[in-house]
Amino acid sequence: MIKSFLNATLYITLFASCTKSGYDESVVYNSNFNTGDTTGLEGAILYIYNGANVIGRYNNGGFTLNLANLPKHKAIQIEVVPYFHNSWDGNNNVGGIDGPDIWRMQADGEDLVNATFSNSPCNTLYCLAQSYPLKYGIVNYPPMTDAVKIFEGTEDNCSGNNTSSMYRIVKTISHTKSALNLSFRDFLVQTNVPNPICDESWSMSSIVIKIINIP
Repeated sequence: MIKSFLNATLYITLFASCTKSGYDESVVYNSNFNTGDTTGLEGAILYIYNGANVIGRYNNGGFTLNLANLPKHKAIQIEVVPYFHNSWDGNNNVGGIDGPDIWRMQADGEDLVNATFSNSPCNTLYCLAQSYPLKYGIVNYPPMTDAVKIFEGTEDNCSGNNTSSMYRIVKTISHTKSALNLSFRDFLVQTNVPNPICDESWSMSSIVIKIINIP
């Protein structure tokens, strides 16, 4: 009898650990921009990179996504996939010529990402570190830390660094309002080239936003 009770208790514990009791989510925005639809975006530019539409490119610019009439929720998950093209110089700030190169993502005016990114080669003689995945000014990580894929740079690349790094950034925040303002902007420093956007820029390949309810 005792053995049967213990077996039943073990079964219930294991079953409960595999379920999402009281948890639900719903996708309220999902776009990889393949159709060219920019509904809800302010400042959006369409650009073809690797044969697909992306939002971009930007150099000292960016765009915002505005969502309204959201169902009741207690949290929001934001998943974005940006590309950082060509000669991003990370934390470099020598002489104010080429860096620091900062990218920022904000939700309702609050920083979710405020970090530098670097596509620099890295060896014992030359290595421009980045702060991502942490905030700028806190730490030095090797270039392209946490990048999920590396591609060739843009066709008009004038930097000599023919690299584009792709990241998948996921942030979950407490949120209960019926509207969301999500903004993306860079703060790039590149003063020694006539056309900065061909030297370094960024674009966005997809955005997915989910609302989450946790009773």
